[in-house]
Amino acid sequence: MRALADIACATVIAAIAASSAAAQERRDAVATGRDLALQLCSGCHLVAPGQRRPIAEGAPSFQEIARRPESTEFALRNVMRVPHPIMPTLILSPDEADDIIAYILSLKRGRQ
Repeated sequence: MRALADIACATVIAAIAASSAAAQERRDAVATGRDLALQLCSGCHLVAPGQRRPIAEGAPSFQEIARRPESTEFALRNVMRVPHPIMPTLILSPDEADDIIAYILSLKRGRQ
């Protein structure tokens, strides 16, 4: 019986540790995505609150993009892969795209 309790306790501790690591990884992706977006996207888009640079005519802010109901991870990934006439062609690595998407989705959830 004692061994079973020890196994259950170890399982709970491992699950909490894994959950904490995953949460930290998401926070890191959001911060990296914000930095990348400021570097690569802020010439046209308002990427973050307090940004002072002008935005291009008609380019939605990242906050506006995040608020759109259709702005899911899947949809954002597809938008970033397909060239747009008014958007410059950006070649992002899969990790860079993941991080920028994580940042945009964090705005949807109200976290930054």
